[in-house]
Amino acid sequence: LAEYDEVRPLLAAALPGRGSLLELGCGTSPLAAQLYAEGRYERVVAIDGSKTAIAAQRERRAAQCGREAPAATGPRHVLDMSWTCARRHATLCTRGLCYEVCDARSTPFADAVFGGAVDKGLLDAALCSEGFDYEAGLLAGEVARLLSDGGVWVSLSLSPPSVVLPLLSSLPHWASLDTQPHPSAAGVF
Repeated sequence: LAEYDEVRPLLAAALPGRGSLLELGCGTSPLAAQLYAEGRYERVVAIDGSKTAIAAQRERRAAQCGREAPAATGPRHVLDMSWTCARRHATLCTRGLCYEVCDARSTPFADAVFGGAVDKGLLDAALCSEGFDYEAGLLAGEVARLLSDGGVWVSLSLSPPSVVLPLLSSLPHWASLDTQPHPSAAGVF
């Protein structure tokens, strides 16, 4: 969609600058590592349904740390925020950056544990699926469940606002919706 340097100002302005951040549908993108490197977040958790993508992320992170990557065996049951990824993944050098295999529509995390969430194309993928309104509704509902009071979801999207805003505004989860055009994308929500 866009390079990190292009969206960095928008993300810095929109997302809370502390606590825990969730990246939904991380794939093999370096976004979570870039956000964590900014030093604004105590924890960044990046999730994806693909074991292969998470294994690649863990391998990349381990190589940066000079260690062996843990296996991407499936979702971990992280049900409270007393966790540290390093406790479960002793080979990771950065305690606050974790990569987990799980479905963004139904995660194992407790309610209201993230101050912010970001996705780069995951909402677009949901909108391209059969039953897109149902799938996007599941995703939006799960994000709303995971965000603490005042939490923010930034979706970097190529979908036109005329499609996304009516769909999301029809859901009971969101107090407000905003769209900001970006030169590299059709819209950023």
